[in-house]
Amino acid sequence: MMVMIQKLVDKLPLFIFPLFSKLCIVLAVFIATRMLIKKVSPLIQDLCKKNDLDPHSCHVLNKIVRYVFTILGATIALQNIGLEVYAIFMTAFGIAGIILSYGIKDIVANFIAGILIMGYKHVKMHDYIKVEGFQGKVIDINLRYTTLQDEDQTVLVPNIILYTKTVGIVNKK
Repeated sequence: MMVMIQKLVDKLPLFIFPLFSKLCIVLAVFIATRMLIKKVSPLIQDLCKKNDLDPHSCHVLNKIVRYVFTILGATIALQNIGLEVYAIFMTAFGIAGIILSYGIKDIVANFIAGILIMGYKHVKMHDYIKVEGFQGKVIDINLRYTTLQDEDQTVLVPNIILYTKTVGIVNKK
């Protein structure tokens, strides 16, 4: 039996052993990462309870920490294999930047429109307005949206609509 194993080992190419050792290191890194995540999650739960955070915020915080540890573990594993992690991260950050800039453009537009609405004061608190099929009394203007109150509903109108569309001021206060 031992002689048969020795013959098999002698026939294996020399590159298999370094590859096998790297794969063992990668597996150990992934196992260590999972164990670390399982140890940190209860600590985050305790921290949330201690600081009276709502369950949703605690869940989001827990997910963020898990993703960060998973990314760090994957980075260490990929470096052990010999991949150029810097190039991968630069590409990923570039793509993420494009995606975030596209996704955040509406938030920025509403923010700037909110500043302009509050600065120009063409719509003020307690005015009764009509815009884009909505009407009601303006009960709040903040940086992202304007709140209209009608008899039966409350409507949150994004500020970009108030700034770019035709607004009818029915009753100016």
